[in-house]
Amino acid sequence: MNDNIANGSAPSTGGLIAYFAANSVAANLMMVFLIIAGIIAGSQLAVKNWPEFSPGVISITVPSPGSSAEEVFKDINQFLEKAVVGIDGVDRVESIAKDNVGYVEITVETFSDAKDVLDDVSNAVVALESFPPLNADKPEIELTRNVSPVMTIALYSSNRTENELRREAERLQNHLLALPGVTLVGITGSRDREISIELDEVNLRRHGLDIRDLAKVIRSNSLNLSFGNLRSSAGDISLNIIAKRNVGEDFGNIPLITRLNGTVVRLEDVAKIRDSFVDERVSTELDGVPAIFVQVDAATDHSQLGISNTVKDFLAGYDLSEGVNQIIWDDDAANTFDNLHGILDNAIIGAVLVFLCLAAVFDLRSAFWITLGIPLSFIGSLVLFHPAGLTLNQGTLFAFFLLIGIVVDDAVVVGESIIAHRKKGISGLEASISGARMVFGPLFVGAITTLLALFPLMFIDTGIGQVVKVIPVVAAFVLAISLLEAFLILPAHLANDKPWSAPPLSNWQRAVRNYLDKLRDTVVLSTASWAVRNSWLALLLTIFLIVGAFLLLRFETIPVVFADGREGINNTIRVEITMPAGTPFAITEKMVDHFREAALMVNDEYEGKAIKSISTVVGSILTTRSDENDRYGENIAMVNAQLFDKEDRSAEILEIEKAWRQFVGQTDQIENVEYFTTVIKTKPNLSYSLRHEDFAVLQDAAASIQAEMADISGIFDIKANLKYGNRQFENQITPEGEVAGFTPANIGTQLRARLYGLEVQRLQRGNEEIKVIVNYPEQSRTSISDLSNIRLDRPGKGQVPLSAIARIVEKQELEEITQLDGNRVVYVNAKADTATITPRSARKLLENGIIKDLTEKYPDLIIDRAGSALDERDTLNTLILLVPLSLLAIYLLMAAFLRSYWKPIIAAAGIPLTFVGAVLAHLILGWNFTFISIFGIIAASGVVVNDGLVLLDRYESIRRESPSLPAVAALVSATRLRFRPVLLTSLTTVLGLSPLLYERSDVLLHMVPFAASILGGLIMSGLYVLFLMPAMVMIVEGRDE
Repeated sequence: MNDNIANGSAPSTGGLIAYFAANSVAANLMMVFLIIAGIIAGSQLAVKNWPEFSPGVISITVPSPGSSAEEVFKDINQFLEKAVVGIDGVDRVESIAKDNVGYVEITVETFSDAKDVLDDVSNAVVALESFPPLNADKPEIELTRNVSPVMTIALYSSNRTENELRREAERLQNHLLALPGVTLVGITGSRDREISIELDEVNLRRHGLDIRDLAKVIRSNSLNLSFGNLRSSAGDISLNIIAKRNVGEDFGNIPLITRLNGTVVRLEDVAKIRDSFVDERVSTELDGVPAIFVQVDAATDHSQLGISNTVKDFLAGYDLSEGVNQIIWDDDAANTFDNLHGILDNAIIGAVLVFLCLAAVFDLRSAFWITLGIPLSFIGSLVLFHPAGLTLNQGTLFAFFLLIGIVVDDAVVVGESIIAHRKKGISGLEASISGARMVFGPLFVGAITTLLALFPLMFIDTGIGQVVKVIPVVAAFVLAISLLEAFLILPAHLANDKPWSAPPLSNWQRAVRNYLDKLRDTVVLSTASWAVRNSWLALLLTIFLIVGAFLLLRFETIPVVFADGREGINNTIRVEITMPAGTPFAITEKMVDHFREAALMVNDEYEGKAIKSISTVVGSILTTRSDENDRYGENIAMVNAQLFDKEDRSAEILEIEKAWRQFVGQTDQIENVEYFTTVIKTKPNLSYSLRHEDFAVLQDAAASIQAEMADISGIFDIKANLKYGNRQFENQITPEGEVAGFTPANIGTQLRARLYGLEVQRLQRGNEEIKVIVNYPEQSRTSISDLSNIRLDRPGKGQVPLSAIARIVEKQELEEITQLDGNRVVYVNAKADTATITPRSARKLLENGIIKDLTEKYPDLIIDRAGSALDERDTLNTLILLVPLSLLAIYLLMAAFLRSYWKPIIAAAGIPLTFVGAVLAHLILGWNFTFISIFGIIAASGVVVNDGLVLLDRYESIRRESPSLPAVAALVSATRLRFRPVLLTSLTTVLGLSPLLYERSDVLLHMVPFAASILGGLIMSGLYVLFLMPAMVMIVEGRDE
C-alpha cells in the first residue's frame, strides 16, 4: 500500500481532494455516513404516488339551494366576478352558475404567490355589500390542492338498510381517525344526514301558525348561550344555557304555544320529525349489492404507504356488524408501491448492467467503486429531502432517472482520468489526485449548467405538469453528492495500485481495452481527422440532420402528443354518465345496468381475466379533480370497473376501455358519457372556448364545430356546455295580485319556504355537519295542481291560492351559465384517440377548416384553445420566457470557464444533435414524441455538455502545454484521450436505462419515450463530441493556420 495512504498524511500539495485521496479513513467514513444517513432518512420519508402540488386555482363556492342557474348567475356569480377581476396576480376568472350552486375559479398567474392572491380574493369577497343573498350560504373560498388517496374501503350488505350501512361506515370512520397518522377519512356513495321537520298544514292553520313562525321558535329553543361570569367569593362562576338539540327526537318537545289553562302545543303536535337523509336519491352498489365507501387519504406530510399499512393492520382485526362485509376496493397505496417498486427494480437491473459494462474494461476495483458512486449519489441525496419538504414519489424518482446519465458521467470521467494518469507511470495516490483535479473544473461547471438548464421547470404551474417542479431541487441535491463522491471518495478508493481482477478476467479486460484502443486509433481517429479536414462538410451534414428531425415532427411522421393519457394510469376504468335533465331516477338506473352488462361482456371476451369487480353510483358523480366539484342529480351516474392486476390480466387497460365502449354501443338517449383510466381526471385534449355577445351565434358556432369533429375519425366524447336543465315554472304576478299587495319578493320567499323549506340551523354531530330543515311533506309538492293550490299569506291578513294572484309559465333554461373574464363563453370539448389522430393534427384540421370559416362568418366571434391545450400554451409561454434567460446564464458561465466567447457555443451545439438522436430513436422504436420525451433530451444534453466541456478543457491544456502544436493535431489528440470516457458514459447510461425500454407495466409505460430519448440522444451526442465538435473547433481555430 502507498505510504501516504497508510499513514493518512497528505501529499505535498494541499486541498480537499488531496486530503481525502490520502486519507482513506476519512473518505470511507464519509461514504458510510452518506449511505447510513441516506437509508435512515429515506426510510422516514413520506411515500406518495405524486409530489404535492397546487393547480394554482382559487375556488369560490356558494351553495344556493332551490335557485336556478339564471338566479345564481345574476345574484351570486356576477357580484363575485366584479369583486375579483383586476386583483394583482389573477390570470383568468371563470364562473359557472348551476342549479343550486355557483362556482368561481380564479387561475393565479405563474409568478404570483397563490397565498397572497387567496388573501386578496377573500378580502374582496368579504367587502361585498349585501352578499351573499338571503337564499344562499356563506362563500367557501379555498386554494385547491390535490390530496393523496390511500385506499377506498367498501362496506356492503344485501340485508342492511341505508341507515344501518351509513352507521357502520361512521363507526369505521371514527375508529380509523383514532389511528396514528390517519387524519383524512371520508364517506362517499351515500346521502348526507339531515333532520327534517315536516309540517302538518291543517294543524298549523288550526293553531294560527306558519312555517316562518316555527323556524323562529326552533332557533330560539335550540341553542347554547353563554352570558357572562358571576364573581362570587368562591371565585368566578360561568353562566350559560346548554339547550341545543342534537338528534331529531330532541326537537319534538319544543313548546310552540303556551295557553293560560296550562295546555302546551309542542312541535311534535304539528310536525313529523325525521332524523334521516337529505331529500335526494343516491344508490350505490358493489357487484349488485348495496354498498357504501370509506375513503382514506393522506395529508400533505404523511406517507401513503405508512397510512396504508396502519389501516390494513387495523382492518385485519376489525369486527363488523353481522351481515356487513368489507373489501378494499381501490388500493391506491398498493398501486403507489407497485409503481415505486417497478422503478426500483429497473434501477437495480440497470446498476448491474453498468457494473458488468465497466468490469469488461476496468479492473474490478475501479469498476466496483465507479459503479458504487452511482447509487451512493442518489442514496446520499435523501438526507436533504426532508428539510426541503420532498417526498419519495414518481416525480422525485423520475428526477433520479433524468440525472443518471450525468451521475454516471461524473464517476466515469473521474475514474477514467485517474486510470489514464496511472497508465503514464504515476503512482496510485498522485494519479488519483492529479486525475481528479484535471477534470474538476469542467465537471463542476457542467453540474451548474445542468441546474441552470433545469431552473425553468420550477415555474411550471399548469395542473399535473407541476410534478416536474421538484426536478431542479432533486438535481441540486444529487449533483452535489455526486461531485462529493467523485472528488472526495472515489479518488481514495482508486489510489491503491493493487488490482482486484485475476486471470482469466484480467486477460479479458486487457483484451477489451486493447480492442477499444485499436478501434480508437483506426476508425475513430481517422473519422475525426476526416471531419476536421472537411469541417464545413461535417457542419452541413449536422444542419441537414437537425432540419430533418424538425421536419419529422413538423409533418408528424412521428406523432407528437403532449400527453398520451398513460401518465397516472390506474387499475380502474371510470365511466361518468349524464342523461338529459329531468330523466327519472329509474331510467338512469336502467342505463347503469346496461353499462354493467357491457362490462361483464368485456370480461367474458377476455375469459374472465379483465374486470374483477364493478361498483355503481346512481344520483351522484364524485370528482377526482381538485378544480371540479361533486355533482348530484337523478340524471347522473358513475360506473367503476376494477381490473385484475397486470400479471393476472389478459389485456392492457386502454384495450379493455376500448372494448367496453364497443359493447356499450351507440346510446342516443345519453346526453354525455366519459371514460377515464387515470387517477386524476385529465382535461380534454381537444377543447375550444367560444365567446360572443350574441348567444345565438355561440350556439350556431358550437353546433358547427361539434358536427365537424364528429366527421373526423378518431375524435370521440364530443360535447358542449349547452345542455338544458330541468323544466322550470316561472310565476308572473297578475294585476289582481298586485292589487292584493303581492310583490315578487313576497311570493318568492313564501314559495321557497313552502317548496324547499327553511334551514333552521346546522349541528355538528361527530364528523358530519347536519342541517335542520323545516318543510312540508314531499307528497304536497309533487304535482302542478299542488303548486297552483298553495295558499300564500296576503300582506295584512288572510290567505289566497297562488293561482289567484300569479300566472305559471313553463320554460327551460341552460343547465349552466359560464363566463370567462366577464364574457359569456361556451366550451366545446372532445378527445382524440392518439392511435388514430393526434390532438395536434385534429386542431390543425379544425382551425384551418370550420373555425376559420366561423371567424370569417362572425368577425366578433373569439375562438381560443382550451383544456389541456391551454396548459400546453401556458407551459410553453413560461419556458419561452425563462429558457433564454437560462441559456444566457449558461453561456456566461461557460464563457468565463473556457475563457472564450465562441467555445461555449460549440460545447452546447451538441444539444440540437441530442434532439436529432432522440427523434430518430422514436422513429425507429415506433413511439409517440411526448412531453416526457423532452426530459430525456434534457438528460442527454447534460451529458453532452459535460463531455464537451471536458474535451475543450483538454484541448486547451494541450495547446497551452505545446503552443507550437497545430490545432488539428491538438484536436485529434484531445479526441483520442476522450474516446473511452465518452464511449463508456454513453454505453453505461444506455445500459442503466435500457430496462425501461422493455417495460410494459401500465404505470411505467409512459417512461419508455424518456428512455428512448436518452438512448438516441447519447448515441448522437457521443458522435458529436468525438467527430463534429473537433470539426467546429477547426472552423474557428483553423483560420489562423
